[in-house]
Amino acid sequence: MSALLVLVVLVTAGCASGSGDESTGGMRAWVDERGQVRYTPASGEAPETSGESTGKTGSGEADVTRTVESSHPEFNLEQYPDAGDQDNSRETEELFYSWRDAQGRVHNTPYLYGEEALGRVMHEPEPVRASEARVTTSGATAAPGFRKDSEAAAILGVGEGSETRLDAFAQQCCGALPRLDYLQLEPERTLPVDLGEAADVYRFATGTSRFALVRLPPEPEQSLLRIRSFIRDGGFFLPNAVFLDGGFRPVRMVTDIVMEYSPETWRRYGHMEARLALKPDSGERWLVVFTRPEDLESGTMVGEEGRRRRLTHEPVGSLSLRLVD
Repeated sequence: MSALLVLVVLVTAGCASGSGDESTGGMRAWVDERGQVRYTPASGEAPETSGESTGKTGSGEADVTRTVESSHPEFNLEQYPDAGDQDNSRETEELFYSWRDAQGRVHNTPYLYGEEALGRVMHEPEPVRASEARVTTSGATAAPGFRKDSEAAAILGVGEGSETRLDAFAQQCCGALPRLDYLQLEPERTLPVDLGEAADVYRFATGTSRFALVRLPPEPEQSLLRIRSFIRDGGFFLPNAVFLDGGFRPVRMVTDIVMEYSPETWRRYGHMEARLALKPDSGERWLVVFTRPEDLESGTMVGEEGRRRRLTHEPVGSLSLRLVD
């Protein structure tokens, strides 16, 4: 019995001795500020701790303690500072943006985020304006003193007295205009207009033309009407516009519209584009799009210098209408 007691004492002493050696040698596990577990050789001295955080959940989980040795040559507070101790008052990281040039090469360019730099690369977009055109309204009066056959009257489109070209146009338009196949223009939607061989034909005061009758929204939020006439076989339909009131009486006439050229790309057809102002407060409820025989006798030069070409004005064509800001 005494021999067995001596053996138990010796085994217990050996375990205690082994436990002491493990504290002075071997590996020590610890958690860095990123939450990753690290293993480093354990030194004979007790490690200095930079902080200790203990949390206890409501489910009774064990406390979690993180200990970091500040004197470690690699994993220390100097190499891995605490996020709360960093100075975030100014940007210290240089920013870049990537872009691809015309040859497909990718470039990384420093992003200049200062107010002065942003002022050089950013600017307010220019407001979209109505295209230049010759406009005659129902309230306009002809300039007095011109003879009906005078050159000035021919240029201004006026005759004797107070009659304007809109008054002359209204004599044949638009009470008898066919109204069965009208088109409805809706906000936020593009309206295709086909003025092909099967389109309706009407004899206006300016001459015979295919036309489209379009019903306008009563209170559009947008202030401009965008008209695109698509180029086909080297020509396009040159539009003119007459706005009508609810009784189909002309209230505004827009002709000789200056249109902008957009060449064909992989994602869109080539077209001519113009923007007309909308004036619903003037009682405009309908739109008639047509062309004139005098327009068919002329053409439009487009393209850059050295590669300019002439587009013909055709009696047929394809258009699109859309309300824009």
